[in-house]
Amino acid sequence: MSPAQESMWFALQLTPDPAYHVPYRVQLDGPLDAGALRAALGDLVAQHDALRASFPRTGTELRQRVRSTGAFTLRVTDLVALPPGAATTRAEELAREPFDLAGGPLLRAELLRLAPDRHELILVVHHLVFDGGSARVFFAQLAEAYAARAAHRIPELPQQPVAYPDLIDAQRIRPSGVDLAYWRNRLRDMPPPLALPGSPAPGTPDGLHRVRLTPDLADRVRVTGRRHRCTSFMTMLAAFAVLLRTHTGRTDVVIGSPAADRRRPETAHAIGLFVNMLPLRVTMTDAPAFADVLAGVRDAVLDGFGHQVPVEDIIRETSPARSGHSPLFQAVFWLHPAQAEPPTLGDCRTTVEEIFTGAAKYDLTLGVRETPNGTVCDFFYRGTVLDPAGADRLANAYVQLLAALTDPDAVLPSLPPPALTAATATAATATAATATARPIAESARLLAGRIAEVWREVLDVPVVGSQDNFFDLGGHSRLMLRVQGLLAERLGTDVSMLDLFDHPTVAALAGHLAATAPPETSGDDPAERRRAGALRLRQAKGRPE
Repeated sequence: MSPAQESMWFALQLTPDPAYHVPYRVQLDGPLDAGALRAALGDLVAQHDALRASFPRTGTELRQRVRSTGAFTLRVTDLVALPPGAATTRAEELAREPFDLAGGPLLRAELLRLAPDRHELILVVHHLVFDGGSARVFFAQLAEAYAARAAHRIPELPQQPVAYPDLIDAQRIRPSGVDLAYWRNRLRDMPPPLALPGSPAPGTPDGLHRVRLTPDLADRVRVTGRRHRCTSFMTMLAAFAVLLRTHTGRTDVVIGSPAADRRRPETAHAIGLFVNMLPLRVTMTDAPAFADVLAGVRDAVLDGFGHQVPVEDIIRETSPARSGHSPLFQAVFWLHPAQAEPPTLGDCRTTVEEIFTGAAKYDLTLGVRETPNGTVCDFFYRGTVLDPAGADRLANAYVQLLAALTDPDAVLPSLPPPALTAATATAATATAATATARPIAESARLLAGRIAEVWREVLDVPVVGSQDNFFDLGGHSRLMLRVQGLLAERLGTDVSMLDLFDHPTVAALAGHLAATAPPETSGDDPAERRRAGALRLRQAKGRPE
């Protein structure tokens, strides 16, 4: 397994989260050969190891297993007699339905029949084995295979010279010292976690707010970028940094961005997870004009992508402070450039749309898609930081910023007073630190000694103190499996990964395990603990997009 796969798998052990599903809704208008489509999907599954992969756990070992080829199941559901909204309802159900990671399969498909010549193909694949580059390969090869099967031929798909597990193993090679040194220097004296100025009601669900840029504004953004030797990605990222500056009062922000790790030629036609999150730091302290921000973002992007290493290695090298927030970034930006027209399936016209699963991956993500119908900005947000009204204000503010900042002499907006969430974040950090540092009760001292003994063995360190943090000592997700297994064996009790993340010091974990009830803290609601633990794990370990 790659570092990115490991991080994602561990996050899913805390909360099976549909945010890691990659669902597509493919509208098919025209005569369709369902048998040829089923065969073509089977051809792709047989061609790509990743689509036959699963992730079983045996004791303290986690493996990626690729099953042998077999028949692919394409379910066909007739919705002709049902109301128009039935297709949307079914698509959303399929998008959120859990996967069996240990047994697989991690791809499912269902064909919805709406009329004799109108269908929708719902495809859902797990992010563990799929990324944005995989989607381009998948749909192009699906068109090739369908054309062949409809003509009663065997498809001639590009052969994969290297097996998928071998491509994944190559991602575990230790990065160069030069690249690691770049990130140590770049992320020295990291700014504190972002606190977005929102106060949503408890139980607010995650959401998506979409805005579309006018053609004139999209053109102005591109012209502004070219004027400063910046791509659209750089220009819109810079505007996003200014948006965060305006709404948080921070002039130093770190924004995560996915980078495709397909530098090896063998990955050109491969399906799998070949993406890495990079922490791009944008400093605006001495940047009175937007042109200055653009220059800084351009350097950050070129240098960051030029020194690309797995984000897990960046975390180990920089040893950022760990709390309930991600140690590197809480906001994410990505841009999908315009693609060629979607491939057709025979005489069918196709339209491909992604389905929102109802779960956001980060506190705030701005995803920009350049489509044939214009530029679309998707704001994905967690319900713990924003509500629909707040997301609407933030999205509208971004569009207004873009319009203002395309002026070549644009000056950055003045900063508002710090939001109340800054104080809230400080208080939350203080509360977490106090809870972690509480003294060990007498009844927990024996447990503390056994826990420290396991940590010394697994982490290969000579001394472990009561207030030492598992992650600060070099612990990571794979070592957690060993700790979990050894503690269960020697203490005779189950220790969940959520327990280890919620109580990362010897003292805290011993106190928790010795207590007959969870510690009385304001944030000790079980559901909230699971949600917060999942967020810490998926982001602290550098969860991919």
